[in-house]
Amino acid sequence: MQLVESHSNTILAVESHSNTILAVESNAVMASFTPSEEDCQRVMSNTDITNEFIFVVDCSGSMNDENKIELARQAMLLFLKSLPMNCYFNIIRFGSNHQGLFSETTALYNEANAQKAEQLTKTMKADLGGTELLTPLQSLDKNPPIQGRARQIFLFTDGEVSNVDEVVDLCRTMATSTRIFSFGLGSSPSRSLVKGLARATNGRFVFIPPHTSVDVHVGEQLQKALQLCITNVKVQWSLGTEAIITGPTNIPPVYANDRLIVYALIQDKSARFDHNSTVPLATEQSQLGKAKVTYTPAVSNDKMIARLAAKALILELQHEKLPSSIQKNNTGSLQTRFKKHHNDDNETAKEITKKRIIELSLKYNILSPHTAFVGVEKRTDTSNADMVLREVPIQISADDQYLQMNSPTPPSLQTTNSNVDLFDIFTTQMYHTANVSHYSPLQMNRSMPAFNCLCADFDITTPSQPTNKLSNNSFKSALSSAYTLNDFDPFYQNVDETSHNVQTQADDVWPTNGQDIIRQLIDKQKFDGSWDLDSKSLERLIGKPLTAFQHLASNQILTPAIVIAVFETRFAMHSSMWYGIVQKARKRLVDLLGKDVKKLDTLLAEIRKQL
Repeated sequence: MQLVESHSNTILAVESHSNTILAVESNAVMASFTPSEEDCQRVMSNTDITNEFIFVVDCSGSMNDENKIELARQAMLLFLKSLPMNCYFNIIRFGSNHQGLFSETTALYNEANAQKAEQLTKTMKADLGGTELLTPLQSLDKNPPIQGRARQIFLFTDGEVSNVDEVVDLCRTMATSTRIFSFGLGSSPSRSLVKGLARATNGRFVFIPPHTSVDVHVGEQLQKALQLCITNVKVQWSLGTEAIITGPTNIPPVYANDRLIVYALIQDKSARFDHNSTVPLATEQSQLGKAKVTYTPAVSNDKMIARLAAKALILELQHEKLPSSIQKNNTGSLQTRFKKHHNDDNETAKEITKKRIIELSLKYNILSPHTAFVGVEKRTDTSNADMVLREVPIQISADDQYLQMNSPTPPSLQTTNSNVDLFDIFTTQMYHTANVSHYSPLQMNRSMPAFNCLCADFDITTPSQPTNKLSNNSFKSALSSAYTLNDFDPFYQNVDETSHNVQTQADDVWPTNGQDIIRQLIDKQKFDGSWDLDSKSLERLIGKPLTAFQHLASNQILTPAIVIAVFETRFAMHSSMWYGIVQKARKRLVDLLGKDVKKLDTLLAEIRKQL
């Protein structure tokens, strides 16, 4: 067993399973499990895991601006091409109200339903008024996926909602069965909403500026969404005492190469780890990993793991559903004489939860909604003579543009103009005691989104002087040399703002650009994952006569196999664009070859030799 000591605790790598790690303190344990694709495949061979894909599309009036509704259409068409066979899906349009393509929460992805979805997508309009996102999400929350299914929600929006915290809190309660992949469309979507939903549900987010191609970014998100996962994971804490508090209580689906962290707080101070202390992780069908504590050296007890555990427990308590509210959702309206009884139960449950949160917060010094830290600064020099003004630019989202100093009228009393000058933005006044004579946001060691916002030098020694606006071109030039996008954020998918629009190619003309060839092949793929390409088209694709390959297999198998081999060799660097359709094509070929994966691998290897 590998043992690594840190300054505050002990980290143990499991001897028989390198993906399971324990961190140990005297009264707290943290277990981290990161399944590989092989782990997920081994579990899935014994269980039938089905994905649900639900597309929630903003069709409010503002989606007409900057042609954002067209970005949503392009993204949807690519998603519909790339969905795996026999999954379940639905499309929900929302604005002032919401409308689903299917009456049930999700429907089987078959050819007939896919055609309905494609027809809806091609005729989709931004005609549903405002931006009310909470209602459709509440509807999905009331209809969770059945056991054995993992739900992926793809949200496309450009706007701002007034109840961001309420929406994010609702989605956090859905995280045990659902991930949200959020797409912020246009110049200035609500960043707090788009980021918050992804982070609350272990999903991903991406911002897509106007006049860009969406297929690369859609492919990246879909590749993440199609990861193998393990559901119904159970953790057993065999630590020699029953006096433990564990969290999270409801363990979410665990995805390949993603990390699951669970905690245990030991309430019995006399408890000691011994050679029988183990933490096994398993599903109903098979064991995933087993960590055994065989050695616990003397470590300092600064309660770092205990505080992490307390924080996780507080978050779970904050967002757990009360029993009475769950019953109300499932049983419909209640008779009047029972309402008071249920309200009393609800209030009692709230008070119990609040009390538990406060106890954890005070015991472990973790901030909560019901507690606060109070800081007292003792200053010997009360002079403010060295205090100076610093002006920091803040980007204004589309729905908050009325807050600008040159537009005092709220949106309810004026016509919204999305083509506002985004150089006219707020500055936040911050006072610092540091002696700073010159400040430039371009010199900050921070990543900022590559959108058209003001980024100019401020001379804070003379704050009364007007700031100069940079031209759009010079701004972009300076920004591209000084900033990167949020590469440090694991939830963020990078966006190439210079990518060009999707070009529709004529059936008889093959493009020469690599990405356009990929788009052409995506467009020509049939619903079942096959390609109906004639010999002339295939010869253009491979650059040599088809007769060199025809001895390898029949045309039914050979055509998709050649396309797969071309994708995986010549266009490997663009794998995010073709990943979904290649997975579908591979599955069909495996079925045609009698479920023999090795036979398919051999065929692809022979084709690659001749390409």
